[in-house]
Amino acid sequence: WRIKPNQNKSVHTTFTLCHSFCPNVSLNNVPIPKSNTVRYLGLNLDKRLTWNAHIRIKRLALNARFRNLRPLLTNNKHSKLKVLMHKTLLKPMWTYGLQLWGTAKVSNTNKIQQFQNIALRKITNAPPFVSNYTLHKDLTMKTVTEEAIDFYKHFHNRL
Repeated sequence: WRIKPNQNKSVHTTFTLCHSFCPNVSLNNVPIPKSNTVRYLGLNLDKRLTWNAHIRIKRLALNARFRNLRPLLTNNKHSKLKVLMHKTLLKPMWTYGLQLWGTAKVSNTNKIQQFQNIALRKITNAPPFVSNYTLHKDLTMKTVTEEAIDFYKHFHNRL
């Protein structure tokens, strides 16, 4: 092999539920530092695979993107265009890797669902007494758990 991995950029994470000691790993006699989370292909994997770190980082990125788009998404005109902007600019951010992290704990997936509820409420300028279910139904949007089920079924059928 003619691959030369960079020992300075490498980190190692042991995926386990045990709290026991893990031996050090070295590459070309250079010890690789341990890390509780590692970023791989855009997914943040923690050592217990709870997806908490990934979902927290995604929520922060979604908040930042929504803040940038707020003037376009909160005006009182062109509701269909605003929904289209939501589907093309915000939704792909949280659906990436949904086949994997969609099975995370409900409290973790609710963080993304809360963002979607807030975004849809701001887009439609809906009053507080309109339920989230009604917003999703009227805009023909699926919840995070429904999207996760569809993504996983589509992924599984393609295998």
